[in-house]
Amino acid sequence: MPKSHTATLRRAWWPAIALAAGVLRAQSCVSGELRALVVDSQESPIPGAAVRLESEGAAAEARSTEVTGVADFQKLSCGLWKVKVEAEGFDAAARTVELTAGLSSEIRVILNPKMHTDSVEVTEAAPAVEQSASENNQLHPAEVKTLPTNPGTVNDTLPLVPGIVRGQNGELKINGTGPERSAMVVNQSDITDPATGNFGQSIPVDSIETVNVLQMPFLAQYGRFTQTVVAVETRRGGESWHAELKDPFPDFRVRSWRLRGLRNETPRFTLGGPVARNRLYFISSAQYILDKDPVRTLPFPFNESKKEAVNSFTQLDWILSAKQFVTATFHFSPQHVNFVNPDFFHPQPATPSYRQQNYNGTASDHWGLWRGVVDSSVSMQRFDVGVGAQGGAPMQLTPEGAAGNFFGTQNRSASRTEWLEGWSLAPIHALGTHLFKMGSSVTGSSDEGSFQYRPVDIYGSGNALLQRIAFFNLPAFSRSDAEVTAFAQDHWAAAPKLAFDYGARVEHQRLAQNLRVAPRLGVAWSPWAGQATVLRAGYGLFYDHLPLDIYTFNHYPVRLVTDYGPDGAPLGPPAVYLNTIGSATGPHSFFIHGQQIAGAFSPRGATMNLQAEHRFSRLLRVRGVYTDSQSVGLVVFEADTLGSTNEIVLNGNGKSRYQQLEITGRVSLSKDQQLIVSYTHSRARGNLNTYDSFLGNFPTALVRNDVYSNLPADVPNRLLVWGQVNSPVWGIQALPAVEFRSGFPYAALDQGQGYAGIPYSDATRFPSFFSADARLVKLVRVSAKYGLRFSVTGFNLTNHFNALAVHANEADPQYGVFFGNYHRRYRLDFDVVF
Repeated sequence: MPKSHTATLRRAWWPAIALAAGVLRAQSCVSGELRALVVDSQESPIPGAAVRLESEGAAAEARSTEVTGVADFQKLSCGLWKVKVEAEGFDAAARTVELTAGLSSEIRVILNPKMHTDSVEVTEAAPAVEQSASENNQLHPAEVKTLPTNPGTVNDTLPLVPGIVRGQNGELKINGTGPERSAMVVNQSDITDPATGNFGQSIPVDSIETVNVLQMPFLAQYGRFTQTVVAVETRRGGESWHAELKDPFPDFRVRSWRLRGLRNETPRFTLGGPVARNRLYFISSAQYILDKDPVRTLPFPFNESKKEAVNSFTQLDWILSAKQFVTATFHFSPQHVNFVNPDFFHPQPATPSYRQQNYNGTASDHWGLWRGVVDSSVSMQRFDVGVGAQGGAPMQLTPEGAAGNFFGTQNRSASRTEWLEGWSLAPIHALGTHLFKMGSSVTGSSDEGSFQYRPVDIYGSGNALLQRIAFFNLPAFSRSDAEVTAFAQDHWAAAPKLAFDYGARVEHQRLAQNLRVAPRLGVAWSPWAGQATVLRAGYGLFYDHLPLDIYTFNHYPVRLVTDYGPDGAPLGPPAVYLNTIGSATGPHSFFIHGQQIAGAFSPRGATMNLQAEHRFSRLLRVRGVYTDSQSVGLVVFEADTLGSTNEIVLNGNGKSRYQQLEITGRVSLSKDQQLIVSYTHSRARGNLNTYDSFLGNFPTALVRNDVYSNLPADVPNRLLVWGQVNSPVWGIQALPAVEFRSGFPYAALDQGQGYAGIPYSDATRFPSFFSADARLVKLVRVSAKYGLRFSVTGFNLTNHFNALAVHANEADPQYGVFFGNYHRRYRLDFDVVF
């Protein structure tokens, strides 16, 4: 069998499954549960809302929402149901949902503040304002977890959002930069690594209610970012017990018609239900991952990154009364990776190994008080990380790639304790309607550990030694930090077709020793009758959270750099480069108050957002968004050789700019059928020597000159199509995932590993990327409660050449040649639903 057409036979149990499917018996059409989540335009839950379900040929059902805005319905008959929602102080709304046998459904209804007291008919129409300044990109598990990518965690779902891609090394890139400039919150609690600011291993997708990707939200409740907020809400166990087993059997590697061992094993199990009906609910999702990820630019069997991990998330929900609700969660995610991101230029011996122990526990209380809801939450988090190497040999960098062993090992333990308080008030009528919300947080974090670096040798043409970078390792480090924030915001519905969001956020981080004020303003306007068109605009100031790695920089190993001549002799004694934490040398701001001392950084971004949205019908909704974000005061590093002492300095003088034009269309055929088409035109430019490339888990060995250029994840054009479409043949569901985008830019290098020309310019880009994937799914009901879900998935169906690597060194004989590609391939799979 040609390698380009090798079919990975994911499951070998087809005869038994076919026999089980052949003895199915007919069952009455009774659906699972329906959960209605009712929120206001600030994403705050609305307690006490009346939710009524109506359907032809069935009795009406009615519930009131709890303090979390949730109303649950069980044992509803299949078919179309109209959901009508009313709440005091809000306009009524109606939606339609289609219920399917044996499956649970969810619907989210946003209510707008009421502008008058006259009675109105509840009709299904587009609300005038759903969020004033910017519309969320919202992902639901039912929409995404059966896509061809088969996402297992929240991170896996994010590339479905315009502006978020995976880079050449597989890491997430958000608006052209890494995740350290964005925030991820789960139930409002920060879950990023306190040391690096990265997302880490996020929770299983089976545990989530929604994923809201807010690209520049103009609500003051969100902070600690200059790019994007990923806000995750987890789901509770339902009114009936439900379990799901996915990917239960291993995937075997088949090469040239021969079985060549185990490729991966990724079973996922979810169990949830009522421990005490109407009182206590339980849900737990667990995933085991054994993955030997092959790399097409290296020969088998020396081309694999080997990962073993467990990812578990458990949630308990306790309803104390109609006005009080308590939630406790625990996230546990240990993992070990050997051979991190190998490729042609970094074979297995030159790659690091990585291990992690991540624990995160939260307890939150939601209490209906004083005509509003008080939310209190405490979270405790710990990251234990170790980075190792495959051996103790020096690392060698040549024009043809790396050799030897990875140079930098480390061990660290970071922790965070966070206390959040928030108060959402009931609607207040004064010159319109106001929805006030305020809150605060107190956060303490720490980071301790040690580094051990080994020499790095740089060779040029003819295997001539050009430079050696040796290191003087320093004693272990320990740093701690404290942060206090407060915010207040108001959603003001000044007229039935006009609303404003305004507010401010105040932040103080002890290590940065300054006070930051972040004002924000957004407006939404429906200019024409029918409210099918909404125009939005917003402007705000945002501040990056400074991870603790920045303040451990002066504990990183000291560099001793020796240059060599053509005869192989050193040109002089080693140059010693001390690690120095500089100051904020960027522009001053009226909104920042503090001392100009070392480490007083305030990376910030000013963002403008313009948006137009129109609902052509119930089936089609189109949105256009223009975003312009300019950031200054970013923390960058550079070598300073002008003074009497050589230094590598972290300064606060970096800047960047991100511009994006997005057009997204959503075709909604029915509840479980939709197609999302998005096109983005964007530019991402900035300083290349950002701190994350030198600090963090896998630091770079070299300090090149800082250059302002295209960022490595700059993607000028991207077209993305994905969704779910039901076929009339045998009840098969088709799930396409098609992506076309510009190729990433890359940096051309000279034989000494320095930049050759302008790095990451438009002249040095990978070829355009195109991938057409599709999955066909058939759900076979064994009974009303049990089912088997069969699927076949095709990847890169057009067999398009998508280059994985390029020979980018001018001294490389193959300079400029692109190579590596994942050919067309198939996968068979099935899941168990019960």
